[in-house]
Amino acid sequence: MKNKLLSIVLMILLIVSIITISANAVSFTATMTPSATTVKEATEFTVTVKVSNLDVGTNGINSLKGNLKYDTAIFETISESNIEGLNSWSAKFDEASGEISLTKSTFVTSTQEVFQITFKTKSGVSGKSGSISYNNIVASNSETNISATDISTSISIGNETNTNTNTNSASGNKTVTINALSSTNNSVNTNNTTNHTVNNSVSSYVNTMTNTQSQDNIPKTGVNDTILALIFIVVAVAIAFYIKIEKLNNDLK
Repeated sequence: MKNKLLSIVLMILLIVSIITISANAVSFTATMTPSATTVKEATEFTVTVKVSNLDVGTNGINSLKGNLKYDTAIFETISESNIEGLNSWSAKFDEASGEISLTKSTFVTSTQEVFQITFKTKSGVSGKSGSISYNNIVASNSETNISATDISTSISIGNETNTNTNTNSASGNKTVTINALSSTNNSVNTNNTTNHTVNNSVSSYVNTMTNTQSQDNIPKTGVNDTILALIFIVVAVAIAFYIKIEKLNNDLK
């Protein structure tokens, strides 16, 4: 009886160790970056999803899937033709469930853009904003499924036209969104127009960089503290049960 209970305790401890090591061994981060955060009515823009911080084993990942959600009151309905796989990723879209699934013939082990979605804002929605999210994200390394945190972005509808400027900074390649204003005002209003353009550019740059950095700092997935606590409680109960049985045996002798 003593040997049997000891074996049970050791087995539980072994399972705890295996779960902890396995869960911490694989993880990755997904991020979503819009081409602009403020878009005119009836205007197209893109949203790009990439993976980074890949700690997914020696193979890497070769598949990714998740559910797309977006505000249909603000954006036109999209179809599979609006979704483009990047860097040799192939994309499929299930319009009924909203699932976007992607596959690649080779494995990815480092930061890479996976797919891009082209949206179009509706008419008559100026002054409003709409959200876009990609949820229940799961990748595979052909051995196990690996989950990532849900990602999202918000788009404001305004009267300004947004253009993109790519810059290579010390912190990495970033897409900076600059709001450019067209003006037909006379020379009396030139200074006001210039100041307005600069202020919008600085504001958009700060918002874009803040949004990107906050998404890049998403913590890696791992074992939930609650699950670990429950496992250790089971171990404690097993040990207490073992001690009680031993005491009972001694009393009977």
